[in-house]
Amino acid sequence: MTNDKDFLTYNQQMRKLRDSKNINCHDSKHKQILVRAGYFNIINGYKNPFICGTDKNGAHVYLPNTSIEQLYEVKKFDDSLRLFLLKYITKVEEEVRTLTGYKFDQCNDNGKITWYDTNAYSPAKPLQEKMRAISSAYSELSKSQLDYVKFYMKNHSQIPTWIMIKVVNFSTFIYVLECSKKNVTHSLCELYDILDQNKLPNIKLLIGSLHWLRKVRNSCAHNERVYCIHQSSDSDRQNTGRIMENYINAMRPSYSRDTDKRIFDLLVYFKYYLPENEYAAMITELQGMFEQLQQGIIPQAFDYVRGQMGVKNLEDLKVLRDLPKAPVKYNKFDALGR
Repeated sequence: MTNDKDFLTYNQQMRKLRDSKNINCHDSKHKQILVRAGYFNIINGYKNPFICGTDKNGAHVYLPNTSIEQLYEVKKFDDSLRLFLLKYITKVEEEVRTLTGYKFDQCNDNGKITWYDTNAYSPAKPLQEKMRAISSAYSELSKSQLDYVKFYMKNHSQIPTWIMIKVVNFSTFIYVLECSKKNVTHSLCELYDILDQNKLPNIKLLIGSLHWLRKVRNSCAHNERVYCIHQSSDSDRQNTGRIMENYINAMRPSYSRDTDKRIFDLLVYFKYYLPENEYAAMITELQGMFEQLQQGIIPQAFDYVRGQMGVKNLEDLKVLRDLPKAPVKYNKFDALGR
């Protein structure tokens, strides 16, 4: 067995970090970090911002003055970022699900055409796609252990649209939305001002933004590293690389040249879904998190973290915040999409 696979006591782990990686790790405070976070979680998980090259043997070389405490600062930032993003993603998800369920029934003769009827969906969609959406939703409902789902299954002849929309997985919900009549998708685009350059509903942006919210939410929920999450463009798959839209096009040109989705794209999508005052508060909170991290780690490592999130400069967060935004038309939702 190699040394990497041998069992090492915490003191041996500290010695290894000092001697073979030149990472400062020597006192009781540092040992406490190792004990609480775990070697793999903190070293393998958050070493990348501090790597500056490799030696002649291919081993990583770390930035001067790198300490385990600084790696822990990145981990704490990532932990906070995960909770921060999850808070806003779930808020947007719940709202979009609720509004979709309402508009879905409104566009289907006020609910007289049920969600498990293919006539409730877009006539432009192939029957196979509509059947798949219905089948996926029904399968998830039948497996649900929620009390109110069981109650409706036992005591009623059908499950209401609002329950289906609320209970199905995020990916299934997005697929149901994508297969819905254009009045449903158009009303959401009009509500959130998700429009193309011709002021027409931008369905690609609506569906693509929700898929990115779903992907980041899943990473947050599974306690994965989130600051460096990204998705590259894939010509064989939909909703992959960066979707060029009005806010990104209004930023400095380097944003438009990037093709990968990152956390910055999520911040852009939040600008559509959140009212202006809530969005401003969110950006202020994130700026505070960045400033705290900046004070605790080496500048090169901070630039790496910021860059992995897709933020070119911290001032760009203020630029994004201050870009003109149409108010969310909640009071007009009844009339939208018609």
